[in-house]
Amino acid sequence: MTDRRALWLMILVVAAWGASYMWMKVALVSLAPLMLLGLRFTVAFLVTGVVFHNALQRLTRHEVKVGLILGTLLFLTFAPVLVGLQHTSAATVGFLTSTTAIFVIVLTAIIQQTWPTPVATATTLTMLLGLYLMLASGPLQMNGGALFCILAAVVYAIYILVTSHYAHQGSAGLGVSVLQLGVAGVEGLIASAFAGQVRLPQTPTQWGAVLALGLICSAFGFIVQTNVQHYLTAVTVGLIYSLEPIFAAGFAFYFLNERLSPRQLIGATIVFASVTIAQLAQSWAQRRVRAK
Repeated sequence: MTDRRALWLMILVVAAWGASYMWMKVALVSLAPLMLLGLRFTVAFLVTGVVFHNALQRLTRHEVKVGLILGTLLFLTFAPVLVGLQHTSAATVGFLTSTTAIFVIVLTAIIQQTWPTPVATATTLTMLLGLYLMLASGPLQMNGGALFCILAAVVYAIYILVTSHYAHQGSAGLGVSVLQLGVAGVEGLIASAFAGQVRLPQTPTQWGAVLALGLICSAFGFIVQTNVQHYLTAVTVGLIYSLEPIFAAGFAFYFLNERLSPRQLIGATIVFASVTIAQLAQSWAQRRVRAK
């Protein structure tokens, strides 16, 4: 695979992730959040399980434990996102979840008991300003759905750090990556059953949204991401990830007719710039450490 092909495939994956907020919004018309979560990841697991069945068969007991942990964190990440989407626009959710990059930097500093770098501190403060402009309906007031999305960003940051920990141990391989999808799917279906929210999509459009989430955003996204990141630098990958909220806003604008107010546009721009600068700074710092 050429670097150029890997670049465009990664952009396609991030575009699919940006479209996921639109598809989740469509599916939530008839589905409860936990049921949608269960269906999405169950579909993704069935597809990737068939493709990578050999990797699943080689899982050790420890790797199964890791898969259970990571799958549960995925469940805890997407549950609040879906709740937030019931009360917040798809475009706003896309920008809110992109703050995961900032939370990764902050949580890493806390775990390592070190002060965040000046760039990390500055981008965190500007991100908070951007969030305020996007979400405040009055003095320091925030929409409840937005708070759920910020919670999801924090949990996803924890998921990234835990995944990194196990990856360095050699315990987060292909089989674990597939297993975690099944764990998140089963937990979503069980939770929806306990909550009395078991209901299937009611229209072909809603079924299409569920299948798109499972096949394109999860299964396809996972397979491609796993294969192409080896051909791209960390800086390139970070920049591509930063495009996700832009795609989310674009799809929401075109297909859902969602509009951001001028103040929200300014806030979204500040959030996007903060996340991008933070990712670039972190990637460059890592490159300097490796060069020494």
